[in-house]
Amino acid sequence: MNERDNLMDFAVRTATAAGEITLEHFGRAAVEFKGDGSEVTIADRAAEEFIRGALGDAFPDDGIVGEEGEDVPSKSGRRWIVDPIDGTRSFSSAVPLYAVLIALEEDGVPTLGCCHFPVLRETLVAADGAGAWVNGRPARVSGCDNLADARLVTSGFEYWRDRSTDEDRDGFDRLLRATRFARTWGDGYGYFLVATGRVDLLCDPISGSYWDYAPMNVILRESGGRFTQFDGSPVGAWTQALATNGRLHEAAAGVLRRDRGLPGTGWDE
Repeated sequence: MNERDNLMDFAVRTATAAGEITLEHFGRAAVEFKGDGSEVTIADRAAEEFIRGALGDAFPDDGIVGEEGEDVPSKSGRRWIVDPIDGTRSFSSAVPLYAVLIALEEDGVPTLGCCHFPVLRETLVAADGAGAWVNGRPARVSGCDNLADARLVTSGFEYWRDRSTDEDRDGFDRLLRATRFARTWGDGYGYFLVATGRVDLLCDPISGSYWDYAPMNVILRESGGRFTQFDGSPVGAWTQALATNGRLHEAAAGVLRRDRGLPGTGWDE
């Protein structure tokens, strides 16, 4: 095994063990609200504490940024990004579509991403140049090349209602009408579905905090997809987010921006 393989193996083992901690509280943990209004449970804190401990033991010079704890500065040029439960609303409602997310950043650039779904027993991991793997098998995006046949997901309609603009809501409505069907299966799970070819597009008005999307650039790139804002610029904290199988990216972005005449859109409004 090379270094990338070893790092991916570590991320998978650590995320899986943290996921077992979350299962002890699944559907039973009381929800608290942090100062910014976001939700948290005892399981979030326990899982992140475990991951931080594992990182500290294995890579004491690496930095850590996590949703539930203080930042640890890096001495090595590497930094781990941790979201112990991505999808706390699903988790607290006993819906199994939540994930443990871990990413590795080197010199400010994410180079490894891992998402583990404890209840579903599925783990997706990718690293630069090492491919994307789901439960040890290669992960690839779909081959869909027509928006009219595409399956679309978004994290939740409330984000379009509460955190979007009229212009972007109009664009999303056009995309809904241009695609085959749409579901709201959450952002972490939605990215997972795109990277494994089970859906073709994810479109969100906001990406969330860094730990919500840090693994996704690597995962989507290594599985053959694309991940940008609607205008093609890089995704940042709380920006728009469009994740696709690559083949549909320009067509979907064109619909969101009200472009015309793009081949293969299946949309002629």
